Amino acid sequence: MTYYKEISKICKKLNIENKLITSSNINKEWLELLELLEKINYCNQRYELVDNCIIISYKHRLNILNFKNLFPLKLNVEIIGFPISISHKGYFGDEDKVKRIVEQRKGLKIILNSDQGFENGGMTLSSFIFYNKFENFNDYINSLRSQYRRRLKIALNHREKLSIKKINRKDFNKKHYELYISIMNRAENPLEILPINFFQEYEAEIYEFLDIDTKKILGFIQVKEINKKLLFLFGGFKKEDNREYDLYYNMLLKIVEIGIEKNIKVIEFGQTAEESKLKIGCKEKKKYLYIHHSNLLINKFIQMLVPFFSYKPYTIKHNVFKE
Repeated sequence: MTYYKEISKICKKLNIENKLITSSNINKEWLELLELLEKINYCNQRYELVDNCIIISYKHRLNILNFKNLFPLKLNVEIIGFPISISHKGYFGDEDKVKRIVEQRKGLKIILNSDQGFENGGMTLSSFIFYNKFENFNDYINSLRSQYRRRLKIALNHREKLSIKKINRKDFNKKHYELYISIMNRAENPLEILPINFFQEYEAEIYEFLDIDTKKILGFIQVKEINKKLLFLFGGFKKEDNREYDLYYNMLLKIVEIGIEKNIKVIEFGQTAEESKLKIGCKEKKKYLYIHHSNLLINKFIQMLVPFFSYKPYTIKHNVFKE
């Protein structure tokens, strides 16, 4: 096995620098993100290039009972995934080939965020996708069934108290970052906490939410267009401000508005907060995981337990749109 510490070395090996690896479906935007993470969020990530598959992995101490309200069971795991909390899978290429390659590695491994199920695999957090078919934001609001439209109009009424504006990423400061940390402190088991310079250096759009009178920074959202999709990457707000400004719904609605204005057909809202995202019109996209241990007995035992500690999808159906 040959491992690389820098994605650029794989690009150089394949002589594809700044070009699309068509057979593996990795493009310039993903390469740029990985290169930035190598610089500012280094967690000993490594890359393997085998049989035209690129596999991204890093080590992490993970609570494998994350989806159960039980005692934490933290184990040292090799995660096959991006070293950042996004819903994209951590490999490029044929999934069956990737599975066979990972199974040859020593120790405990978890493949996260696959788009297809694995034999003896399980489920991880679903992703939530908004399919944009609207001419403008009012068209979207008017397309909603009355109960959902009423709820979102309540949120939008709070915009009178808000000033929302796009900022230069270089102006992202400690006050914005404290709001991100507030979110991460409320998360049950975050995979990582990014440093402030990620937000200052990554070429994404950042919108801040201010109190219109006091100019106090209440929240922010960070979005990025990749592969003709708009991705909601990160945001931040304090729990105590949410009720007064209906802040979280206004953040979600602003992302919808941005996508419609840009005429982007697919907006990926990421994982968590299922109910809120479904109520604005997102569709659930199931995501899968696969756990493997190189010890045959341990592996058999773990895979027997996978259905028990897998994520359980949100069960309530929301018919948000009139048609």
